[in-house]
Amino acid sequence: MSTRTDYGQLADKLDYSALEQKLRQLAEREPPKTRKTAADVLEPLREKLLALHRKGWSSSQLVEELKAAGVPVSPARFRECLSRWTNTGKRLAKTRTSRAARANIDNGQSTASARSKSASEAGQGPFKLKDT
Repeated sequence: MSTRTDYGQLADKLDYSALEQKLRQLAEREPPKTRKTAADVLEPLREKLLALHRKGWSSSQLVEELKAAGVPVSPARFRECLSRWTNTGKRLAKTRTSRAARANIDNGQSTASARSKSASEAGQGPFKLKDT
């Protein structure tokens, strides 16, 4: 079993000014990345890869060239990088709008017409109570 930490003793021994100085230094710099992603490795080549893709090179062809140069990237990951680089900032708003529009189309109605129809216009009769 582990022994319990006595935080009272720890507080007496701790040099708060040195710790505060160390934390201040850490705040001034970027945290270290523990793992590089394919996008991190390809970032210095971003503009050249985008230019080639716009010029007509397919993502598969570019992936083959990258693999030949020693960069083992999958076609799916490379397409994701291209998509992220070309749609920066626009993608989130676009997906929200299209999701809402798709839901209304699937229901067979637009939002404007769904709101303006009354019960009788929508083919529903008035609510009637049975007399007992």
